[in-house]
Amino acid sequence: MLLRTHLMLSILMILIFVGSVSDKFIFIIMVFVATIIPDLDTKHSSYGRHSIFRPLQVFVKHRGFIHSFTTAVVLSLIIAVFWPVASFGFFIGYSIHLIIDSFTKEGIQPFWPFRWRSEGPIRSGGRFEEIFFFILIGVDVLVFISMMLVW
Repeated sequence: MLLRTHLMLSILMILIFVGSVSDKFIFIIMVFVATIIPDLDTKHSSYGRHSIFRPLQVFVKHRGFIHSFTTAVVLSLIIAVFWPVASFGFFIGYSIHLIIDSFTKEGIQPFWPFRWRSEGPIRSGGRFEEIFFFILIGVDVLVFISMMLVW
Protein backbone atom coordinates (compact mmCIF):
# COMPACT_ATOMS: atom_id res chain seq x y z
CA MET A 1 0.00 0.00 0.00
CA LEU A 2 1.03 3.56 -0.50
CA LEU A 3 2.07 5.84 2.37
CA ARG A 4 -1.09 7.93 2.04
CA THR A 5 -3.29 4.87 2.57
CA HIS A 6 -1.29 3.83 5.62
CA LEU A 7 -1.62 7.36 7.03
CA MET A 8 -5.39 7.50 6.48
CA LEU A 9 -5.85 4.20 8.31
CA SER A 10 -3.53 5.46 11.05
CA ILE A 11 -5.72 8.53 11.47
CA LEU A 12 -8.73 6.27 11.89
CA MET A 13 -6.93 4.24 14.56
CA ILE A 14 -5.88 7.44 16.32
CA LEU A 15 -9.48 8.64 16.36
CA ILE A 16 -10.65 5.30 17.75
CA PHE A 17 -8.01 4.91 20.49
CA VAL A 18 -6.96 8.45 21.45
CA GLY A 19 -9.65 8.73 24.11
CA SER A 20 -8.21 5.69 25.90
CA VAL A 21 -4.61 6.84 26.29
CA SER A 22 -3.01 9.03 28.92
CA ASP A 23 -0.57 10.95 26.72
CA LYS A 24 -2.44 11.75 23.54
CA PHE A 25 0.41 13.66 21.86
CA ILE A 26 2.93 10.83 22.29
CA PHE A 27 0.32 8.30 21.15
CA ILE A 28 -0.41 10.23 17.93
CA ILE A 29 3.28 10.75 17.11
CA MET A 30 4.13 7.10 17.74
CA VAL A 31 1.26 5.82 15.57
CA PHE A 32 2.48 7.95 12.66
CA VAL A 33 6.16 7.07 13.16
CA ALA A 34 5.46 3.35 13.48
CA THR A 35 3.25 3.23 10.40
CA ILE A 36 6.18 4.48 8.32
CA ILE A 37 8.88 2.17 9.73
CA PRO A 38 8.01 -1.12 7.93
CA ASP A 39 8.59 0.45 4.51
CA LEU A 40 12.05 1.78 5.33
CA ASP A 41 13.34 -1.52 3.95
CA THR A 42 12.76 -0.40 0.35
CA LYS A 43 14.21 2.47 -1.64
CA HIS A 44 10.85 2.82 -3.39
CA SER A 45 9.01 4.12 -0.32
CA SER A 46 8.52 7.79 0.51
CA TYR A 47 10.98 7.72 3.41
CA GLY A 48 13.04 4.65 2.45
CA ARG A 49 14.37 6.47 -0.61
CA HIS A 50 16.61 8.61 1.62
CA SER A 51 20.23 7.47 1.67
CA ILE A 52 20.32 7.13 5.45
CA PHE A 53 18.25 3.94 5.11
CA ARG A 54 20.42 2.32 2.39
CA PRO A 55 22.48 0.29 4.90
CA LEU A 56 19.28 -1.27 6.26
CA GLN A 57 18.12 -2.08 2.73
CA VAL A 58 21.37 -3.92 2.00
CA PHE A 59 20.72 -6.38 4.83
CA VAL A 60 16.96 -6.94 4.56
CA LYS A 61 14.56 -7.64 1.75
CA HIS A 62 11.33 -5.72 1.32
CA ARG A 63 8.40 -7.37 3.07
CA GLY A 64 10.71 -9.70 4.94
CA PHE A 65 11.11 -9.83 8.71
CA ILE A 66 10.50 -6.10 9.14
CA HIS A 67 7.00 -6.70 7.79
CA SER A 68 6.14 -9.14 10.58
CA PHE A 69 4.22 -9.09 13.83
CA THR A 70 7.28 -10.72 15.38
CA THR A 71 9.20 -7.49 14.78
CA ALA A 72 6.22 -5.35 15.85
CA VAL A 73 5.98 -7.16 19.18
CA VAL A 74 9.74 -7.19 19.85
CA LEU A 75 10.13 -3.47 19.07
CA SER A 76 7.02 -2.59 21.09
CA LEU A 77 8.33 -4.53 24.09
CA ILE A 78 11.70 -2.80 23.87
CA ILE A 79 9.95 0.58 23.73
CA ALA A 80 7.74 -0.46 26.68
CA VAL A 81 10.83 -1.07 28.80
CA PHE A 82 12.40 2.32 28.09
CA TRP A 83 9.35 4.51 27.33
CA PRO A 84 6.13 2.74 28.36
CA VAL A 85 3.78 5.55 27.37
CA ALA A 86 4.93 5.26 23.74
CA SER A 87 4.65 1.51 23.25
CA PHE A 88 0.90 1.22 22.64
CA GLY A 89 0.89 3.87 19.91
CA PHE A 90 3.92 2.25 18.33
CA PHE A 91 2.27 -1.18 18.32
CA ILE A 92 -0.97 0.18 16.83
CA GLY A 93 0.82 2.07 14.04
CA TYR A 94 3.12 -0.81 13.14
CA SER A 95 0.35 -3.42 13.29
CA ILE A 96 -2.06 -1.43 11.14
CA HIS A 97 0.62 -1.11 8.50
CA LEU A 98 1.12 -4.89 8.51
CA ILE A 99 -2.58 -5.69 8.48
CA ILE A 100 -3.37 -3.70 5.35
CA ASP A 101 -0.19 -4.86 3.60
CA SER A 102 -1.32 -8.44 4.21
CA PHE A 103 -4.17 -7.83 1.76
CA THR A 104 -1.85 -6.92 -1.11
CA LYS A 105 -0.60 -9.24 -3.83
CA GLU A 106 2.94 -8.92 -2.44
CA GLY A 107 1.67 -9.91 1.00
CA ILE A 108 3.70 -10.19 4.18
CA GLN A 109 5.34 -12.91 6.25
CA PRO A 110 3.33 -12.13 9.42
CA PHE A 111 4.97 -14.53 11.87
CA TRP A 112 8.60 -14.48 10.84
CA PRO A 113 10.65 -16.73 11.00
CA PHE A 114 7.82 -18.97 9.81
CA ARG A 115 7.67 -18.85 6.02
CA TRP A 116 3.89 -18.71 5.70
CA ARG A 117 2.74 -15.57 3.86
CA SER A 118 -0.50 -13.67 4.04
CA GLU A 119 -1.44 -12.38 0.60
CA GLY A 120 -4.51 -10.78 -0.91
CA PRO A 121 -5.89 -9.51 -4.20
CA ILE A 122 -5.02 -5.81 -3.86
CA ARG A 123 -2.29 -4.31 -6.04
CA SER A 124 -0.32 -1.59 -4.24
CA GLY A 125 -1.12 1.71 -5.90
CA GLY A 126 -3.89 0.13 -7.94
CA ARG A 127 -7.51 1.11 -8.48
CA PHE A 128 -8.86 -0.75 -5.44
CA GLU A 129 -6.31 0.89 -3.16
CA GLU A 130 -7.30 4.28 -4.55
CA ILE A 131 -10.96 3.57 -3.80
CA PHE A 132 -10.04 2.28 -0.33
CA PHE A 133 -8.01 5.46 0.28
CA PHE A 134 -10.97 7.72 -0.48
CA ILE A 135 -13.30 5.56 1.61
CA LEU A 136 -10.84 5.92 4.50
CA ILE A 137 -10.90 9.70 4.12
CA GLY A 138 -14.70 9.64 4.32
CA VAL A 139 -14.69 7.34 7.34
CA ASP A 140 -12.05 9.50 9.06
CA VAL A 141 -14.19 12.60 8.54
CA LEU A 142 -17.36 10.86 9.76
CA VAL A 143 -15.66 9.48 12.87
CA PHE A 144 -14.11 12.88 13.61
CA ILE A 145 -17.48 14.64 13.24
CA SER A 146 -19.19 12.08 15.45
CA MET A 147 -16.51 12.56 18.10
CA MET A 148 -17.02 16.34 17.99
CA LEU A 149 -20.78 15.90 18.41
CA VAL A 150 -20.26 13.71 21.49
CA TRP A 151 -17.98 16.27 23.18
